[in-house]
Amino acid sequence: MIVGSGQIATIFKNDANQDKYKDVCIFASGVANSNCTDPNAFLREEKLLLISLSECQNKKFVYFSSCALSATEYPKNDYYNHKFKMEQLIKNNAENFLICRVPQLFGDLKKHGTLINFIYNSIVNNEEFNVYSDAYRYVIDIDDVKRFVDAYLNDHKEPTVIDLGNPFRYRVLDLVKTFEDVTGIKAKYKLIEKSDSYILQFEEIKNFVKTKKINTVFGEDYFLKKISLRINDSRII
Repeated sequence: MIVGSGQIATIFKNDANQDKYKDVCIFASGVANSNCTDPNAFLREEKLLLISLSECQNKKFVYFSSCALSATEYPKNDYYNHKFKMEQLIKNNAENFLICRVPQLFGDLKKHGTLINFIYNSIVNNEEFNVYSDAYRYVIDIDDVKRFVDAYLNDHKEPTVIDLGNPFRYRVLDLVKTFEDVTGIKAKYKLIEKSDSYILQFEEIKNFVKTKKINTVFGEDYFLKKISLRINDSRII
């Protein structure tokens, strides 16, 4: 069972081998924008989550949360508090679960409020935007999210909460510069003197990649390689 219609849900729905999800409920219909403050959006996710938990009592429950929750010192806004509440609902109502705490996701570069898509579309549409001078973020390609979820479903039977992302921490300004290099378009941005960052270790996922020989190469050049493929694919289409 796959709940949702966005990018995460679609990438699982497009898998030709749907039999492997017959004992799994993949909940991919939540609030995606970490700047969201709309209580109605949070309530919609909560209601759908509770319905899905009720319908999937005998299935492994997969949920996508935020890795910022693993940074105890990082201040939590309404979105992060909501995600933590959803995690607690899952822990209290599901016998078995896989909670994937993910950083900045990117896949289809359509216009969207998430950071990577926002930066890309602002640049290609020649729109001015703000960049914090001392902001850092972790990232992961949506294809790798699916790759790791599938691998964990095959390998881990017990309830699990895991930070799922490339362990290299990027300065947001460097993400902008990468987009400039790949697109050949100069970004129009205002640099704001402000810090916004947290540090994670990703030890479990690093060990999992090594021991299970997952076909993913993390590191500093991860974003450049992955986003270059995404942009080239969108140009071909």
